[in-house]
Amino acid sequence: MKKLILFMIINLSLLLALTSTPVFARAGGSMGSNGSSSSNSSTNTYNNDNYYRGYHNYNNYGINRLSLIDVVFTGFIGFSLFQSIKRRRQTKKTPSETYDQLTPKLNSSFEPFFYKVEDAWTKNDLETLKILMSPNYYAKQKRIINGYIRNHKIDQLDGLVIVELQQVVTAPDKKIQVIVTAQARDYFQFNDKSEDYNQQVQDDTNIERFTEIWTLKWQNENHLLLCNIQTIS
Repeated sequence: MKKLILFMIINLSLLLALTSTPVFARAGGSMGSNGSSSSNSSTNTYNNDNYYRGYHNYNNYGINRLSLIDVVFTGFIGFSLFQSIKRRRQTKKTPSETYDQLTPKLNSSFEPFFYKVEDAWTKNDLETLKILMSPNYYAKQKRIINGYIRNHKIDQLDGLVIVELQQVVTAPDKKIQVIVTAQARDYFQFNDKSEDYNQQVQDDTNIERFTEIWTLKWQNENHLLLCNIQTIS
C-alpha cells in the first residue's frame, strides 16, 4: 500500500515538474557552498522567438500533449530510480562497531595533524599537503585543488572544531583509522568575484556537523601520513 501511494506521489510530482514555470537551481561544490544567484533578464526571455518551445512550453507543448501512458511510464522510471537510490543509501558505509579511544601516542599527534591538513586545504597549499599525504592520495587531492585554482575558488572552513575522536580497532599490521566528528561553516570564496558576493555566500552558510574516517600510517614512527578520508555523514 505504501509503495502504491509513493508511486502515485511520484507521478503527480513529475506531472507538476513538467509545467512551464522556470526555476533557478542553487549550485554547490562537493565541499562548500557557492550560494545562489538569478538574473532579471529572465523576465524578458518569454518574448524571444529563438527559445525552444519545450523549455518555455510555447503553443501548449509539454504537459498538455502527454498521454496517460506517458505519465505512467515516466512515473515508473522515477519510482525505479527512487528505489535504486534508497538501496544505495541503505548500504552506505558506516563506522566499524569495534572502536575505542585513541592511544596516547595517536591522541597527542592526531589533533594538530588534523588542523594542519585542513588549514593547508583552505589555502590551496599543495606543498604542505604533499608532505602530509601519501603519494597516491596526494595525487587525487592535487587534481581537486588544481580545479579549485582554475576556477578561482578556495574552500573555507570557518569555526572548524573537533567534537569527538574515536579509533577503529584494527590489526597491528593494518593502517590506523580515526573516526572524526567535527563541525564548521563550509563554503567557497572566489577571488574573481566581488567582496559583496563572497560575503553573501558566507552569510548564507550554516555551521554543520560532519563525520569522517581518516586512514593514516606512521612515517618514521613519529609523523602521521594521511592515506584516505571516507565521509560518513
